[in-house]
Amino acid sequence: MSRSGPDDGGMPITGSRPARGLAAAALLAFLGVLGFYLDQPGYTHTRLALFLALGGAATLGTAGAVLGRAAIAAVGALLLALLGVWQAALWIFVLPVAGVLAAASLLIALDERTVQER
Repeated sequence: MSRSGPDDGGMPITGSRPARGLAAAALLAFLGVLGFYLDQPGYTHTRLALFLALGGAATLGTAGAVLGRAAIAAVGALLLALLGVWQAALWIFVLPVAGVLAAASLLIALDERTVQER
């Protein structure tokens, strides 16, 4: 009895498809949070640059997760986490998104490894 793989229409063994959807949902929520905080009093060009970098890193990681590229998702998660350490006020939002991207990257990598072993 063989397991079905992601390429033959079956479900992936590790469940990376739900993780990809969760990464996309986390990105949308995160971009909403960034938009909300960008409009708060104290707007500066530095804040805009940081928020663009945070949004770009999150978008990069989510694109990697949705496209099934584990390395790109991992790079996006790492960049997001590193930029999030610099912005202490947004840690509560940045680190969970980085965690979701890291988990999606791990699940995608495990799926790829499982498919290669068959």
